[in-house]
Amino acid sequence: MNLSEEGLNKLVIYRKSLDVFNLSRRIANYITDDKDMISMYRSGRRADNYADNLVMNAFRLVPKVVETETQSNPGIKLKYAQSLRYFIDRLYQDCLKLESTKIQGSDFVRMLRKELIILKKIHRRYVKSLV
Repeated sequence: MNLSEEGLNKLVIYRKSLDVFNLSRRIANYITDDKDMISMYRSGRRADNYADNLVMNAFRLVPKVVETETQSNPGIKLKYAQSLRYFIDRLYQDCLKLESTKIQGSDFVRMLRKELIILKKIHRRYVKSLV
């Protein structure tokens, strides 16, 4: 199946996944004083490592939505769609870990958690639409 960028942009779950990634990246920049991904990964600070995990898991979410949409077999598409929940849950856990480190900017992390709750609801509707 050839899915255009325009077709993807019409998908609510795709747009929300992009929003979550962008918000995750901005939060990580704020928390880590604009460190790049390698510096966050190599850092000894737990907050930096958690921020790195947050961004990487958010980064994986968007291609997973695209991969799901490109499946032509309905059974496989449903399986892929259901697997998106894993990434959403991982992001939520990353937020909780970040908040536990008593970082500056925890209000932003709480805002991301709220966005993830919305994404969970969107995901639920998305999966139901495929059944």
